[in-house]
Amino acid sequence: MGRDVLSAGVLLLSMVIQVTVVNRLPLPGGAAPDLVLLVVVGYALVRGATAGAVMGFCAGLVGDVLPPAAHVLGQYALVLCLIGFMAGRVADSRPEARLLAALACAAAGPPAVAVTSALLGDAQIDGDVLTTTLPWAIGYNLLAAPPTVWLVMRVVKGPRERELRPLAHLVRGRR
Repeated sequence: MGRDVLSAGVLLLSMVIQVTVVNRLPLPGGAAPDLVLLVVVGYALVRGATAGAVMGFCAGLVGDVLPPAAHVLGQYALVLCLIGFMAGRVADSRPEARLLAALACAAAGPPAVAVTSALLGDAQIDGDVLTTTLPWAIGYNLLAAPPTVWLVMRVVKGPRERELRPLAHLVRGRR
C-alpha cells in the first residue's frame, strides 16, 4: 500500500513538473517529452498490465482536466490506459524485454495521442503537426525514457534486499 501511495505522489509530481516546467521549455520542434506517459510506463513495467491500465486511466483523467488541456475529456485517459496496459502486458509476458517495451511505449505515445485527437475531430491535428511536431515529440520521449522509467521503476520496486552469502568465498584456502 505504501508503494502505491508513493507512486501516486511521483505521478502527481510529474504532472506538476510537466505543466509548469517541461511544457514551457523552448525546445526545437515545438514539442516536449511526456513525463506523465513515462511515469505510467515505469509503473506498469513493475506492477503489471492491470495496475498499469488503472494508473494510466487515472493519470490521463487528471491530465485531461489540467489547465492547458484543450481537448475532449477522456482522450488522454484512453491513451495512457492503453499504453499502461501494453507496457504491463509485455512486462508480465517477457520480463527481459522491459527496456524495449519502455522505448516502444515512449515512441507509441505521441502517435496514439495524435490518432485519438484526429478520430475525435480535433482541428489542431493537421499535416504540419504530423510532419514536424510529432517526430520531435517521439524523439524527446525516447531521450527521456531511460532515466525517467528507471527512476520510477526504482521507486515502485522499493529498495533491494541484499542477499546474505557466507564469507567462505572471500577467504582462499579455508573452508
